[in-house]
Amino acid sequence: MVVLRAAEQRVRHTAWRIGLASVTGALAWWLAQRILEQPAPIFAPIAAIVSLIDEPGVRGRRVFRLIGGVLVGVVVGEVLVRYLDTGPWQIVAAMAISMLLVSAFSTNPLTLIQAGIAAMLVIALHAPDLGFDRLYSALLGGLLALVVSQVLVTPNPSALLADAARDALTPATRGLRGAAHALHQADPEAAADVLDLVRKGHQELATFETARERSRAITQQTVRGHRQRNRVRQLDARLVNIERVHTDTVLIARALHAAMPQSAQAPAPLIQALDDLAAAADTFATDPLDDQRRQHAHALALPVGDLQLPALPESLATLAGEVRTAAGDLTELTRPPS
Repeated sequence: MVVLRAAEQRVRHTAWRIGLASVTGALAWWLAQRILEQPAPIFAPIAAIVSLIDEPGVRGRRVFRLIGGVLVGVVVGEVLVRYLDTGPWQIVAAMAISMLLVSAFSTNPLTLIQAGIAAMLVIALHAPDLGFDRLYSALLGGLLALVVSQVLVTPNPSALLADAARDALTPATRGLRGAAHALHQADPEAAADVLDLVRKGHQELATFETARERSRAITQQTVRGHRQRNRVRQLDARLVNIERVHTDTVLIARALHAAMPQSAQAPAPLIQALDDLAAAADTFATDPLDDQRRQHAHALALPVGDLQLPALPESLATLAGEVRTAAGDLTELTRPPS
């Protein structure tokens, strides 16, 4: 069941990119037939698909890497065909020279592979013109991919960042709610489950960090992203506190687990404080771009930072201190934009 769910998530994650790349590849084929008058311009759709299949934020670089590799390979292959004829050792030399030249500027596998393949085709088929046909087709497919990815179908960098933030906050929200329940019920097993849950939240955090990098790249490389540059920069600066909130939740879960033998003495305000923090995190995570939700979450988290409790056993006092720290970080996360 877990394997099927993971497979479904992977398919859903890539379905849009696959559809976009497929449609653009078909369009590149059609355009190459009409503009370049090539009967079977296979390299145009290949260039479009290779350029678009990756995650947003790196597609533009892939186009230039692909075209650069093809260009070097075609030039090297044509020179060797013209002056050294063809043969096995010429193929080896062409591929090696092309990839060595490219490696002086980039060791990216895509550029190296394209350079080697382009040089090999020119030598192996004894057709310099084929190399230039490949270059023109790749240029057309790459340029079409640039137009599609950088202008026509550019992801919203703010929404990309907000979606990743919501997913990254989910383990913390569930952990805080679980901690309040375990403390209220004085349930050591529930406390252990909470600790296990929040410790597994590192995957969502890693995904969030990747989304931050992609959103920044989109703001630098696309028309739509450039328009949102300031907004994304402000949102990114605030959302960096998500990692602190996650760390705070792990520390709360550890303190709760240690306090379980004395949890029957836990005061109601401490339990309520955990519930309020969970509600604040959940409210904000539902839509990090919604200003009303941000204000509501801020109002829930702010009073918890000033939580006052009577004298408590050491383990519960430690738990209360972690709750106050989490409230401070969650308050910072939901602060008004500067």
